[in-house]
Amino acid sequence: MIGPEDLVEDVVSAHPGTVRVFMDHNFPCLVCGEPVWGTIAENARRNGLSDQQLAALLDDLNRIITTA
Repeated sequence: MIGPEDLVEDVVSAHPGTVRVFMDHNFPCLVCGEPVWGTIAENARRNGLSDQQLAALLDDLNRIITTA
């Protein structure tokens, strides 16, 4: 299960299909090589996501890894 304290780079490394989910939720362009350091929660705050948007991101991330 992916949580807010998981590191973005660890999630993407373990589950490459999550890149699209991050991009759909207005995270930096992970496929363009922009470095993304830190936890999902830290990056969500840095990118202006609300708590509700963070919860939706986590739901989508967990959905994609359980259906892959």
